[in-house]
Amino acid sequence: MLAISPPSPTDTRSVLADWLELQTLLDARGVSTRASLLQVMDILEDDAAEPDPVDAETGEVLDEAILEGERQQFVDVTFEELNYRQQTLGESYPFEVDVARYRLARRDDEPATHPGQVVYLFCLLSSAIREHKLQPQGVLTQAERDIADAFQVCACLAAGGYLNGDVSSFGFPRATGTNFLTALRQTFARFGIGNVRANDDVPDGLPTALKDGGIDVIAWRDHPDGMPAKLYLIGQCASGRQWRDKSVLEYIGQLQSWFTLQPAKHSMPAMFIPFPFHHDIEERAGSYLDAVRHRFWYEETRFGMIFDRLRIAHFANTCMAFAAPDLVRVEGADRFDQVAAWVQSTRQTVGLAHA
Repeated sequence: MLAISPPSPTDTRSVLADWLELQTLLDARGVSTRASLLQVMDILEDDAAEPDPVDAETGEVLDEAILEGERQQFVDVTFEELNYRQQTLGESYPFEVDVARYRLARRDDEPATHPGQVVYLFCLLSSAIREHKLQPQGVLTQAERDIADAFQVCACLAAGGYLNGDVSSFGFPRATGTNFLTALRQTFARFGIGNVRANDDVPDGLPTALKDGGIDVIAWRDHPDGMPAKLYLIGQCASGRQWRDKSVLEYIGQLQSWFTLQPAKHSMPAMFIPFPFHHDIEERAGSYLDAVRHRFWYEETRFGMIFDRLRIAHFANTCMAFAAPDLVRVEGADRFDQVAAWVQSTRQTVGLAHA
């Protein structure tokens, strides 16, 4: 069994919530409580080895009431975050939160049968692996190698569920094995308009061995008449924490170079990330949800529509509930079992699978 790296009192509420979710998966009973968090606080305080804890600014010794208040805040913000996730996702959340009793429990039903829960657990575990929260790291080498491919499936499902439309799984390597121009032609033949350059019509100086041009997901929603001027999404997947170093906007501009007739002038840029968007937002005076709202608003100007763990789990579940004729229009839906298998295998590897 692998160990879960302990949290720090300075971690954000989202990071603390992730830790408690992983701890709940690890627990033989599938339950974590307030005591689980306070035990971590006790260990951290012992490691600090300060006989008389002092205020960092004033240097004054902190009394027990202040210390206990800080410990309770540590617990409160964690359960506020867990409750927020449960309220947002409903049945797609693989845990049950009891805020009054400070209790988090695995759902009794088997998450492998619920698409939203499977996708949520994939995002939770893949985030932990990317952030090196599970130790030792070497045991999870294969699981980490498979994250990007499985995450693209999750992103395609989320795009399909949100748009209620067609999705092309465009990221490399593609399941079809097609090269860039062939995949582009196939995608826009489905789209209904847009002429992709012939192989002998590529201007000198353009890349000759492009994989996906920085684009992982292309999705759209048709009108009943099937004509152009429709909702059109171009997205990128970023399964690591450095997602803010990327933006699909520059790649959307470059994509136009590969057409002799553009499919559309306007498209919706999108970013898909496997952790909660507010993972790094710290506590401040005022409403925490207002801070999250303003951060979404701020980042939209650079990244477009942002699909984080909660949005991906919700809309992936919506997509998997489509009737067969609609589901077949979402590339990647036929590979959902790949995501479920990754979750099951990874849980077994890290000792998070229970009978």
